[in-house]
Amino acid sequence: MMGRNGLVLAMMLAVTPLAAQEEMEMDADRDVTGGGVLPAGFEARTDQDRPMDNIRFEIKDGMYAISVGPAFVFYKPGDVATGTYTISSTVTQTSSKGHAHGAGLIFGGADILGEGQVYTYFLVRGDGNYLVKTRTGEETANISPRWEVNAAIDTDTDDGEATNVMSVEVGAENVIFMVNGIEVYRAPTADLYTDGNYGLRLNHNIDMIISPVELHGGM
Repeated sequence: MMGRNGLVLAMMLAVTPLAAQEEMEMDADRDVTGGGVLPAGFEARTDQDRPMDNIRFEIKDGMYAISVGPAFVFYKPGDVATGTYTISSTVTQTSSKGHAHGAGLIFGGADILGEGQVYTYFLVRGDGNYLVKTRTGEETANISPRWEVNAAIDTDTDDGEATNVMSVEVGAENVIFMVNGIEVYRAPTADLYTDGNYGLRLNHNIDMIISPVELHGGM
């Protein structure tokens, strides 16, 4: 969990109300047909606790095929990592619905379905940007300064597709955020939530094909 220094830093960083969202998007959440049902074994929470009706989540050939209206996080309750560990997933954006939306990994989660939810998240967008943030209850705080472009990130093609292999290496001193095998950011471990549930996050209005999150170490 976040240490005392990390809590102080989080208070000093720009804090964004949940309603504002990461990307300050002006477009409304879209409608998605066939949504509302999670595969067995998963739990999920939407931003602002919006209904799950506009989230379609299927498992096809071992991959997660997901279309979302509202932003949400999802995970398996038994997927927990503590100490030092690495998590990774391949995220493929198949459509961004007109402009860039983020997707990626969460970790250090606790009470995700409750009022005291916390987690750290690492997102990439099809325009080549990444972002690292923490969520504490109803607020989010930037860890990386803002959305930042990095050449390691695969950008979307004319048809809206982009594929990136994302990983987070949690060490005793630092957490290293990598895309396609290249470090894009690092932060002191004490400044982040690191012990707890891990899973995935999608911001709103995006279609994705995502591989299950792999864990190495941290048991």
